[in-house]
Amino acid sequence: MAKASLPMNEHPQYPGLPWVTGDLTIAAEVLEEIEAHARAEYPSECCGFVFGPADQARRLDASTREENEADKYHRMDPETFPRTSKEYFKINELRASRTMEEAEKAGRPLKVVYHSHCDAGAYFSDEDKATFSQNGTLMWPCAFLVVSVQEGEVVERKLWVHVPGSDDFQESPLMVR
Repeated sequence: MAKASLPMNEHPQYPGLPWVTGDLTIAAEVLEEIEAHARAEYPSECCGFVFGPADQARRLDASTREENEADKYHRMDPETFPRTSKEYFKINELRASRTMEEAEKAGRPLKVVYHSHCDAGAYFSDEDKATFSQNGTLMWPCAFLVVSVQEGEVVERKLWVHVPGSDDFQESPLMVR
């Protein structure tokens, strides 16, 4: 029996969740809030979640700020966690898991994890890749937004999506409306 192929815009791990493959549209006021968060936290990295209606899979219309726990972990164990919030972000994974479950039940799935880079570009770093993909497996069912803040000002933003079967990510279009 032939194996059924997935639609072109489906991630093989997460069929039925098209936001995982990117090509998203974000409400202008939501992007403004994310960028305000990035500026407010500078010179530390910010992080948070972006949501949208389940029946408009590629629409992003709300965000929430999350605490960057990098400094807390660095203080507890600087050998295991050598980076601080100035060059790293750490989201509480239990809180993230609960947020994903609650958002799904409410019909407003968590579609994007965002964070900022300070005085660096809006690239998806090796650390980001290692956090969100292991052995070709995407760890969280979402896309990723990176906002570059340089000298306190947002200079660029890029949406990143997982390349199935690898630990790599590629840039994807993000429309602002």
